[in-house]
Amino acid sequence: MFQKGDLCKHFKGENLVEKNIYEILEVGVKYTGECEQLEEPLIVYRNIFQEGKVFAREEKDLIAELAPEKQEKFHQIHRVEKLTEEERKQIQTEEFQKAKMEYMRMKN
Repeated sequence: MFQKGDLCKHFKGENLVEKNIYEILEVGVKYTGECEQLEEPLIVYRNIFQEGKVFAREEKDLIAELAPEKQEKFHQIHRVEKLTEEERKQIQTEEFQKAKMEYMRMKN
């Protein structure tokens, strides 16, 4: 489902400004530690608006379907979804970036 370079949004947040926006850095990463619970290759991704926020999860966790009440509240079906072309354009605007930075300042 995800490919290197994809831009995605996490479900939490009422609108795109409030959602975490991620860039997929790598797919198919093999975990070589001793955690037997990790069965699938990992996806490595970073928050594009927060320096140093890099994560790794199994794809099945990222594409997990939300409960119906969360789907309605957050307007997403899956935990993490690719940005639409319109959303990709939106996050590149100066207006969006200013709103995002202001939101992050208020949140912290």
